[in-house]
Amino acid sequence: MKRPWLTASLLAVIAGMSAIGINHAATVALDRGISRFRAALPAGATLTYASARPAILARGALLTDVVLQNGNLTFRAHTMRLGHPIPTPDGGLILSHLDMEDPTFQTPNSIIRAHSVHMTHLVTPPPTAGKSGLEALDFGHITLDRGTVDHLSVQNLSQVLQPNGTHFNSLTSDSIQIEGYGPDQTATVTIQNVMGIVSRTTLQADRTSRMISLQMSLRDFKIKQPEFSAWVAAQQTGNTALSYAIPPVESLKLSNAQIISSDRSFRLDTLTGKGTRKNGRDNSTFEGQGFHFHSTQAKTPVHIDGLHSTLTYTQERVAETGAVHAQALLAVPDLTELHFTMDLTGPSDQQLKLSSSQPLQDAVRLVQTTLTIHGDRLIQLLPSFNAGRPLNGTEQDQARTVMAQGLEMALSPYPSLAALPNYVANPDNRTLSIVFAPKPPMALTALSTLASTPVGALSLLSPEALTVTAQ
Repeated sequence: MKRPWLTASLLAVIAGMSAIGINHAATVALDRGISRFRAALPAGATLTYASARPAILARGALLTDVVLQNGNLTFRAHTMRLGHPIPTPDGGLILSHLDMEDPTFQTPNSIIRAHSVHMTHLVTPPPTAGKSGLEALDFGHITLDRGTVDHLSVQNLSQVLQPNGTHFNSLTSDSIQIEGYGPDQTATVTIQNVMGIVSRTTLQADRTSRMISLQMSLRDFKIKQPEFSAWVAAQQTGNTALSYAIPPVESLKLSNAQIISSDRSFRLDTLTGKGTRKNGRDNSTFEGQGFHFHSTQAKTPVHIDGLHSTLTYTQERVAETGAVHAQALLAVPDLTELHFTMDLTGPSDQQLKLSSSQPLQDAVRLVQTTLTIHGDRLIQLLPSFNAGRPLNGTEQDQARTVMAQGLEMALSPYPSLAALPNYVANPDNRTLSIVFAPKPPMALTALSTLASTPVGALSLLSPEALTVTAQ
C-alpha cells in the first residue's frame, strides 16, 4: 500500500529537481537574450526593467516595469509577456504571443496608451535601416494572427494650428481587434465605441481666424479587407497610388456614426457594404439608412430627422483601363431625392506597377459628373433657412421669387445656366439636372485648385463644360 505513495513522492522530488535545473538554464538563456537585445540597440538607447524571469511553459519570459527609451521616444509597460521568441536570420522576430499590461508609447507630439494589448503569432520583419521608433517598422510585412487592444487612448500634444487646416486632438476606443493581418491575407478589423476630436481653423471675411471643434464617434465598426497590409504600407510610404489597385472591401458594417460641433450635428444610423473582384473588374456596393442632420445656426437652422432616409452607392473599376464609374442615390422622404453619377479615368493596374510615384490626385481625371435634384420641399424651404425663421406660404413664394431674380442677374453672363433660377422660382415637382464635363478631362488636383478660388470657379462655368436643365 505504501509503494505507490513512495513512487509518487520520488517522482515529485525528481520533477522538482528537474524544474530547478530547467529554470536555471532558462534564466541564463533569458539573461543572454536580454544582453544581446541591449547590444543591438541604437547608440544612446536604453532598456530597464524591475524584474525578468523565464516563463517555462510558454518558453518565453515575463518582464515587469519595462522602460525602453531611444532619444525622445519612450515605451513603458507594467508587465510584458513574450511567448517563445525566435529571432529570424534576417533580423526579424517571431513570437507565439505578446501580452502587455498598461503599455504607453510617447513621442514629442503624442502619447499612446492602452489598458492591455494581446497578440497571437506575431512576426516582425527586420527594422528599416536609418529609422527609429514606429518608423522603423515595416507595417506592410508584419504578420499577426490575432491582436486586441483594450481601452486605447491617443492624445496629440502638438498645439500648432494652421489657418484653414485640420488639427487632430485625441482618439479613444473601448476595443480594437484585428485578425488575419499580413501580406496576401484578408484582414478583419473590429472597433467598438470609438471617438475622435479634431479642430479646424477657418479665416473669416475680416481675415480673423475662427476655431471649430468637431467630435466624431461611432458605436460599432467591422470591415473585412483583402490585402489590408498592402494598403497600410502604401500609406506608410506615401505611395498612395498603390492603394488604388487593392481589391475592394469584402464586407463592411458600422452603426451610429456621428459628427457633432457647437452648432450642428450629423448622424448615420447604419451603413453596410460589400465588394468583389472578378474578371478584371472591382465592384462595390454600400447601403446606408437613417441620415439625421440638425443645425442651430442663426441664419440657416436646419432640422432633418431622416429616420427612413436611404443611401445607395455603387462603384465599378476596370483594372485594365483604370476607368471608374460611380453612382449614388440619397432619398429623404418628404424632402428630396439626390442622384449623383461620376466617371473618372485613372491609372490601370499595369501602370501602377510600373510607376507609383505620381500623386493619385494628379493621375485621376474627371470625365463627367451629374447631379439631379427632385422634390419641391427642399427648394421651398430654402427661403426659411436663409431667413432663419419659419415662413408662411406667401412669404416663401415671395422670398423664392427674390432668390430666383438674384440668381438670374448673377448668372446672366452664362446662358447655359438659365434653367437654375427658373427652377428655383417654379420647382413644381420638376427635376433639376446639373452636368459637368470638362474638356479635356481634368485632373482632380487641377479641379480642386480652380474650385478653391472665386475666379477659378467662374472659369468652370463655361457652356462647354457645365449645363443645367429642368424637366
